[in-house]
Amino acid sequence: MVLWSVIHEEGKPRTTPSGGPEIRFMLLPASQCEIIDTWIVGGLRGTGSHDVAVHDVFVPSAFSSGFFDPHVLPEWRYRIPAFSRVVPGLGAMALGIARTAIETLKEIAGAKTPIRTTQMLRDTPDAQARVSQAEALVRSARLFLFDSLSQLWTKLLASGEMTMEARALTRLATSHAASSAMQAVDLMYVAGGGNSIYVSCPLERAFRDVHVMTQHIAVQPRVTYSTGRALFGLESDTSLL
Repeated sequence: MVLWSVIHEEGKPRTTPSGGPEIRFMLLPASQCEIIDTWIVGGLRGTGSHDVAVHDVFVPSAFSSGFFDPHVLPEWRYRIPAFSRVVPGLGAMALGIARTAIETLKEIAGAKTPIRTTQMLRDTPDAQARVSQAEALVRSARLFLFDSLSQLWTKLLASGEMTMEARALTRLATSHAASSAMQAVDLMYVAGGGNSIYVSCPLERAFRDVHVMTQHIAVQPRVTYSTGRALFGLESDTSLL
C-alpha cells in the first residue's frame, strides 16, 4: 500500500514553507496494514476508500517519497507537478459520469411517455432544453480541461518549466469540470422523472457518484481561492500548486 504520513520532528508535525505539515508517501506491504471498514457512503462506493491503520512499522527512506523530492525518471511528463498531473483525472471521471447521464436520458426519453401527457419525453420542450444545457456544460468544461493541459504540456516542452498561471488554470479547469458535470447530471436526473430514482437506472448512480466526487478536496469550491490568488499574481497559499 502507498499511504500518506505526516512527518514529525521533536514530537510535532514538521511544517513546509507554506505552513502546512510535511507529508510523505510510504510504500509498505498490505500485510502490515489494518483496513478499517469505514467507507459506508452515498456514492463512489466502489473505490473502497476505507481508513487504514499502521502500528509501529519502520519504512526505509528508499520506500518513501515526497512531492518535492528531486526528479528520478527523466521523461518530461514527470516534471509536471504531482497535483497538476494527477488531479485532472478527477475532472475526466466527473465528465465521464455526466456523459453517461446524458446518454441514459436519451434512451429513457426515446421510450417514455410521461404520465398525464401524450408526448414522448424527447418531444417535450423541458427535456429538450435540459439535454441542451447538459451538453453545453459537459462539452465546454471538457474543452477547458483539455486546453489547460495542452498549454501546460506545450510550455513544459518549450522551456522546461511551467508558470504558476498554467498550473492554476489546470487546477481551475479540473474543479470547473467537476462542478459542470454535477450540474449536467442534475439536469438529466430531473428530466428522467421517476425513472431516475431506481437503483437499476444509471441516473441514480450518476447522481450519487458525481455529488460525492465534488466533495473531494482537490475539486471543492475553495480551490478557486488558491487559483484566484495565482491569477492575480499573488504568492500561492498552498505548496501543492
